[in-house]
Amino acid sequence: MIFGGHYVPMLCVQDDMESDFQIHYDTVFYMPNLLIRHKGAYEALARTPVDVYRGLVKTQLDDKTAEQINSVVSRFTDFVFAGEKLSIHLNRFLHLTTRLIALLDSETSVNHEHLTMSVDLLDYLTSASKWWTVTRQEPGIVLRPPSREARGFIKSITDLHVGGTTLQRISGATDKLSRFLEEHDIESSTEVEQFCNSMLSSWALLSAFACKGQGRNVATEADFETAYDVVRILLFYVELDDFKALTVIRQLGSHTLLPKAASVSFSPGFEKKLNASVAASLEKEYGEHLIQMAKATSGAARSILTNSLRLLGQLQAVKQGIDRLEEEHYDSIIIGSLELIESVGVSSDFLQDDSAVISIFKSLQPGDGVEERIQLLVRRLEGLIVDSTGNKDFLLQYARLVPRLIALILLLASKTKDSPTSPIEDSDLKRGLILLYKLING
Repeated sequence: MIFGGHYVPMLCVQDDMESDFQIHYDTVFYMPNLLIRHKGAYEALARTPVDVYRGLVKTQLDDKTAEQINSVVSRFTDFVFAGEKLSIHLNRFLHLTTRLIALLDSETSVNHEHLTMSVDLLDYLTSASKWWTVTRQEPGIVLRPPSREARGFIKSITDLHVGGTTLQRISGATDKLSRFLEEHDIESSTEVEQFCNSMLSSWALLSAFACKGQGRNVATEADFETAYDVVRILLFYVELDDFKALTVIRQLGSHTLLPKAASVSFSPGFEKKLNASVAASLEKEYGEHLIQMAKATSGAARSILTNSLRLLGQLQAVKQGIDRLEEEHYDSIIIGSLELIESVGVSSDFLQDDSAVISIFKSLQPGDGVEERIQLLVRRLEGLIVDSTGNKDFLLQYARLVPRLIALILLLASKTKDSPTSPIEDSDLKRGLILLYKLING
């Protein structure tokens, strides 16, 4: 073990550390349909721990990916944290999370996309704030804009003091995990050791990130408890779309097509036709259903159909080399918009069926906390667009770009909800975001 020391009993967080592994074993093998916490509130695990552990140690990580991870962490080779090179801790963390993402993607070996998502997760944990407030009841990753520079922050944890008791807690948790894996015949002793080392480094790093992110320089047992719970949430609760969304929002916000699309203008003739369309008429007639979402989006959802059509038109214009959409382009642009939406597996009936439109409007009710998530999404997109253009005034010149992006995200999200009558949730926003990037990048 890196930290050494003796095992100490885990006596806090409802004694989670003492009971976690055995509870997981009991629920998986004796009560597979009743995955609950034996102490405290009900807890619906998205994945069974034994299956996750077994899947992680079996997931293959090839030499090329290992080399890419080494390249990412090599800049931290000269720094030491908790008795080990910082690059080794980071390497282990990326090995673990890359395998996890591949597992969630139903792959037996990792690919470049999985590593990209893993690196974006590391960037998020080191540049954003408040990620440590995630809970098992609300495990979704909140797409917060960065509040610090990731590379400098990572280096800064080398100045952190990690107390002996905290190190013992991490080491003790790793010993307990190792025994659990060996007792249940999860792969060979070598693979178990590698996996346990990855968990150890993940707990150590997240303890430090949570501590430093809150402006403190001494990592306590409470920081370890936070790290333990966050790792547990990542392993057993967070969905693949959450990891995808971290990467997709960066790729979307920095996409070279967006500034070009924003600069495409509309002639009065095109605008007149759009404003006289059935879509515009329905927005006016049934606008009362959009009031709450309009408030949540600073007005972007008030014209969700026409805002979406304008952006879809601008995207097509860029690909066709058109700087200004004229009245003569209107019909082909509308047809092209239908085709773009259909290309990502979403029905375009809302542009052809009045009842489908009304259904969308009624379903566009923000769920609890969604207004804040939308505002954070807006801020993240705005920051990325400004950074990618290198023009701090870009969004002053093209103020309608982000509202149109949000409108189209909501439209795609509303058309792919599991339940048409349920409110828009954070998971819907992320799915809409992923679909929008697929549409733009297709």
